[in-house]
Amino acid sequence: MHQLQIFKQAAGLFLLLSIYSFPGAFGNKNRKDLCGVSMHTSNIPGVGNFSAIDATWRVPEVAVRPGDNPNSSTWPHVNHGVALCCGDDCSTKLSAGIFVSAPEPGQRYMATAMFELSPVFLSMLISESHHFYLNSSDVIRTRAEILGPHKAQLTFSRFVDNTSNVTVTVDLGLATKDGETILSVDTHSDGLDLHYTRSSHRNHEQLEFCGDSAWWWLSDYSTDGEKTGSQGARSQFAPVLVAGHGLQTTEKKLFPADLPLSGMARFWDMVQDTADGPELLCSTKGFVDTGMTMFYPPHPWGV
Repeated sequence: MHQLQIFKQAAGLFLLLSIYSFPGAFGNKNRKDLCGVSMHTSNIPGVGNFSAIDATWRVPEVAVRPGDNPNSSTWPHVNHGVALCCGDDCSTKLSAGIFVSAPEPGQRYMATAMFELSPVFLSMLISESHHFYLNSSDVIRTRAEILGPHKAQLTFSRFVDNTSNVTVTVDLGLATKDGETILSVDTHSDGLDLHYTRSSHRNHEQLEFCGDSAWWWLSDYSTDGEKTGSQGARSQFAPVLVAGHGLQTTEKKLFPADLPLSGMARFWDMVQDTADGPELLCSTKGFVDTGMTMFYPPHPWGV
């Protein structure tokens, strides 16, 4: 069944259920930077490394809080996407996702495709020249694929209807020159090709694309290339429904056919420290029978 049809049929039911009956998934662990689901090759011997990951997402709405200033760096936002990482704890992350902010006064579009190779490079947005506009309730598929230690490709597809979509691809290349790591970026859409480079002095001797772990994630943190931290009050967002999880390894193993979610995935809730202990900010719920997951705040709204 087409992913757009899946969302139309399932989104309302799952979003309503999340309000009334979904506690955090049993065994969820806490993180301060994200909620989500991860798979780790350290738990699955004989499959090689992860080489590609994808998922279909429903773009959430983000709330404007009383007193929020659209000119402030604390304007509410969330990021979500897929990532292939070096190490179990995602020490280096190749990510393809979406940056979603609360709409500013008079603004029509509130989300844009983004990608990153952190912590070495800052997050990058798909150029407006590609006209890849996103809004709440749009359905988008994101994919990250490692083609070699220094070559990767990202794909962003927005479903227009049951038979068509709009797609942007990003080709990434890594090289070292004069003590710097150079990231080559080529973006492609229908009728438009753009090229630019980024350079960094960080970790240039070890930087490469690798797939020790794979992540479907959501966060309201901002990455500055060195560390991750929140700014101001935490963002409030509508639940995010994730369908069509895809994962493959260098040994041609596929998820979910060869790598079932049940018993292998790790589920993460996002928390922050308070004087009274950890405060839950985002829960992750998995639906093994349907192959869907959901990320949702403790008091969902906008459904």
